[in-house]
Amino acid sequence: MNLTKSNVVLAVLAVGLAVPTFLQLQKDRATFVDVARVPLLFDGFTADNCGRITLRQPKAEQPAGDPQPGQQKQIAYDEIAFARTDKGWVFAKGDLQLAPVSKERVEADVLTHLRTIRFDRETLVVADASPEQLERYGLDPAHAFVVEARDPSGQTVVADLLVGIDAGKGQSGTDAVRGVFVRKSDTNDVILYESERPMQRSVQTELWLDKVLAKLQVDKITRFSLQNAATGQPVAFTRSEGKASWTAVETPPGLGAVRQGEVEALLQRLRWIAAQDFRMPIQRANKAQLGLEPPQLQIKIVVREGDRDREIELGIGNKLDDKAEYYLTCNESSFLMTWPASSVVPFEIDGKTLFDPAAPVDPGKPVDPKPADENKDEKKGDEKKPGE
Repeated sequence: MNLTKSNVVLAVLAVGLAVPTFLQLQKDRATFVDVARVPLLFDGFTADNCGRITLRQPKAEQPAGDPQPGQQKQIAYDEIAFARTDKGWVFAKGDLQLAPVSKERVEADVLTHLRTIRFDRETLVVADASPEQLERYGLDPAHAFVVEARDPSGQTVVADLLVGIDAGKGQSGTDAVRGVFVRKSDTNDVILYESERPMQRSVQTELWLDKVLAKLQVDKITRFSLQNAATGQPVAFTRSEGKASWTAVETPPGLGAVRQGEVEALLQRLRWIAAQDFRMPIQRANKAQLGLEPPQLQIKIVVREGDRDREIELGIGNKLDDKAEYYLTCNESSFLMTWPASSVVPFEIDGKTLFDPAAPVDPGKPVDPKPADENKDEKKGDEKKPGE
């Protein structure tokens, strides 16, 4: 067989193999999901077009009485609301209005779900469900958890989700259905939504509050100051950027060199500064009564972040009567907070423990006004070289 005939045979075989391969690929298309082509419940929703989020949970006890003919029964809710600002998410109402909300939790527990819920024949459970069916799935107004997202202006609703019961409720084993039943507020179509992370359905402030005040790199701290009842006056230390050793701004009388390890051990406790609790806006607090005017203990640090110095001041007041916590203020927060006793106690030390004792002075030996290093240099200069 010559070369031309061989090429013709190979071409015919290639075409013959391509046909079944194409048919198999077409058959397997259903196995794979083209994310870009998946129909979504809230098509076009993104984190960027969301500026306000409200979560509503029906109260356990609803108002008595039936609605007037033609009117829908009013549902009483417990709710919580967040608003996005240039500094991140904050509470939009309530006693902790403007307190920080965890960006990570909003992203994982609200935004990710709203932009990934599928709506197709595979996820549709019941089309145009009856009121009795909606109640069975926990999607009737009296039982459904509500997630409402609005645009940055707060005027336009961009997503309105009702969340019902878990699909696997009452089931066990490998055959149990995973996910949760959901629907849009303006339709009665029941959808099964499956996700790796369960939907968070809570209006408890504690769950959403961002209590972290600072996450610091200790090697970037260039100044540290501590004042408490034992130190009296502030004890302050500085170091140049990129240097490891600390220098006392003013060494207390009768003390020697800075104990580098003791200072570093305290600073390690400031890598992660997190409040135990947020109590109220600081302007509503009686700071003098709480031991915060002046603070019973004060910590000041300067940390280099990029091309700027960030100054953080912590003021610690009285201990709470019923908890192992102390009242706390921070110059970067407008709220009265608390700090756990385990974080406060290490900073109640006497500042003298951060220094070595001064070297004892021999009363029979005259004090040399020059530093030891200078005397050493002079002695080197007085030595005669061989041959002189």
